[in-house]
Amino acid sequence: MSRTVNGTRLDTHVHVVPDWYRVLTPNTGGSPTPAWDIQSHLEFMASNDIGHSIVSISTPGSGVFLGNETASIGLARLLNELIKTYPKEFSFYATIPLPYTQAAIVEAAYALDHLGAIGVILLTSHEGKYLGNSAFTPFYRYLQTRNSSREVIFIHPTDPVLNLNGSFISANPTIYPPGLAEYYFETARTIVDLTVSQTILNFTEIQFLIPQAGGAFPAVEDRFLKSAPALEGPSKQVYSSRFWYDSAGPVYFAQVLGLLGYNVPTSQLVFGTDYPYSHVPYGTSINAILDASFLTANEKQDIFYQNTVELFGGHIYKA
Repeated sequence: MSRTVNGTRLDTHVHVVPDWYRVLTPNTGGSPTPAWDIQSHLEFMASNDIGHSIVSISTPGSGVFLGNETASIGLARLLNELIKTYPKEFSFYATIPLPYTQAAIVEAAYALDHLGAIGVILLTSHEGKYLGNSAFTPFYRYLQTRNSSREVIFIHPTDPVLNLNGSFISANPTIYPPGLAEYYFETARTIVDLTVSQTILNFTEIQFLIPQAGGAFPAVEDRFLKSAPALEGPSKQVYSSRFWYDSAGPVYFAQVLGLLGYNVPTSQLVFGTDYPYSHVPYGTSINAILDASFLTANEKQDIFYQNTVELFGGHIYKA
């Protein structure tokens, strides 16, 4: 299905925050959860030449009530049904109630087949389990075997927790808001987990959208892959072909050069703003891409639009 896109940019990392969800989650990443409404979002898009937003619910998503499977399932369904009603300028990633794998499969099927979701959002960990955990294998197998040309998983960082005898505690408490640095580390941890478990090698039909230009992952990539030489070549091939990296946050131009240093082609770079959560002025992040001297004019244009079309196989709009 196609629509006319008025703006020239496609935003792959952008969130909606229903008022009632903000009441449930008054803080996100150690900072106050921002206010949001549809009209302000559309005005933000218009002022930044964004024609279409692929929206999602940010962390904790369906995991507001840790350890409560029934609440997690119900919240995921409620959020997905709500986003389906939003204007045509929004398509969406479905919220999935992991770590409850069978329920996650049911919700993914419903959201993708009946609500028109164009991908799913997974957090870097769910109730203490990183994304390479074997408990999630049936979920990946389901996505792998769907009658679709490709499935997209958008990975989003979250606060890690430990499950101690049924009680959840912070896995890494800090004196600063975890959203400032820990989220980058969590992205790196879950990519390592997906790699060591060979999840990214076993499920070849899945595309992974990685937030914030890979977070801290480029800094540790060689260190852990050199200790697993059998994984190095195949994994780096995936990082350069089925991994895609958004621009949310202050990642241009210094941080993204770490990716390009590993021969990740610019065709794997996509545009994302993290609206309305970003701590950095949105215009500053956009201008950083426009001012990147190592990118050609065509490469910049592709980051803002065409690469996202390629990521989703052309299916970027809700049914």
